Amino acid sequence: ELGDAAPPAVVINGGCAMGLPRPVQWPQNAVTFLLIGGQDNFRGSKSPEEYIADAKSRVPEGNRTTAILYVSEMPHMPQSSLLRVALPHMLRACMIWKGAAPMRSKDASGEMQALVESLDKAGNWSGRLLLTGSRGTWQETAFGQSDMRKKPRLSLAAVGGA
Repeated sequence: ELGDAAPPAVVINGGCAMGLPRPVQWPQNAVTFLLIGGQDNFRGSKSPEEYIADAKSRVPEGNRTTAILYVSEMPHMPQSSLLRVALPHMLRACMIWKGAAPMRSKDASGEMQALVESLDKAGNWSGRLLLTGSRGTWQETAFGQSDMRKKPRLSLAAVGGA
């Protein structure tokens, strides 16, 4: 009901990006950061690629303020060690995208890069960070040691602020 006035959200398990009995109202300009896991029972029998593609398909076309962090090792409830590494970056990225003070002058690309670097440095996690770009495009970068690394690493430099 809040539409584009909805506050930024970090969504664990990506429930808003699932095929639910009732469609989720996802505002065009919603600032949303999904955290989904490769070991989550919500994935069902889908391959990681299918699970990620399904989540991406739920995001309104043209939305430029949605990110999906797919972590291969994450079960339904994320590990505290994963949240300790990822959540501060995810929250700051949402604030930057929403233009919340004191973040208005910052660019989200630096925070996204810091997230990927932190996950790489931790050494326990692998997966992909996906970001909406211009008009229906997605930017993607892999982190950690996994089959996801076979995907090309894309620059996060094009991720803009609010």
